Amino acid sequence: MAEKKDRKYILQSVENALSILDLLCEHQELSVNEVAKYMGLGKSTAFRLLTTLCYKNFVVKDDKAYYSLSVKFAGIWKIISDRSMLIQQIHPFLVNLSAKTGETSHLVIWNSDSEIIFIDKVIAPATIRMDSMVGLTRLAHTTGTGKVLLANSTQLFINQYLSTTPFIKMTPYTISSKETLLSELENVRQQGYSCDNEESEVGLTCFSVPIFSMNKAIAAISTSGPTHRMNTKKEMLIQSLKSIAKNIEISI
Repeated sequence: MAEKKDRKYILQSVENALSILDLLCEHQELSVNEVAKYMGLGKSTAFRLLTTLCYKNFVVKDDKAYYSLSVKFAGIWKIISDRSMLIQQIHPFLVNLSAKTGETSHLVIWNSDSEIIFIDKVIAPATIRMDSMVGLTRLAHTTGTGKVLLANSTQLFINQYLSTTPFIKMTPYTISSKETLLSELENVRQQGYSCDNEESEVGLTCFSVPIFSMNKAIAAISTSGPTHRMNTKKEMLIQSLKSIAKNIEISI
């Protein structure tokens, strides 16, 4: 019943385009007529969908008018594979971090030029805890992990972020100006960690440090929990983060 209800939000053209990609994955190469037959579509509709997929470089057409998946999917697969490998390498350290601090730990990477994405977590054993969702995305300046990644980016990247990203306030404490963010990023660089002091959710505090590989911040780890509890053990949390981050960098 829920599936039927959700279908009212589905765009038929997008569903058809994705179904064509599934077909090409299964059959490797197909003509317009074959795609139309498999999909139960008119030839002109199938042609327009294939042309759109070619335009976006997801599909290529050979000199015999047969269509196949493009090498773009190799790049997509590499991104997925790299993320999966990173999770496998770092997850045991997140388990250790959560056990050591008693708080929820996260692994975060860039998802786009403005957003970070939570790709792994270990939930705290405490009854009152932060409960987040893997796959969640946030604008970088609204989170501790985002700020620590942004602080360790190039000045060109930071300038681009400042010029293209809206300063949306998640809470009354979210950074809302370029000047404040630049000052915060400088503090993060100097102290080697960042703090999300109820900037993404009221009542929650997060401390985060970067993970470096070949002099580049490739990810960030964090520990998060209720503000009243986090502030009482701030130094221990930060030292635990920095220590585990060093161990991660050695292992990867």
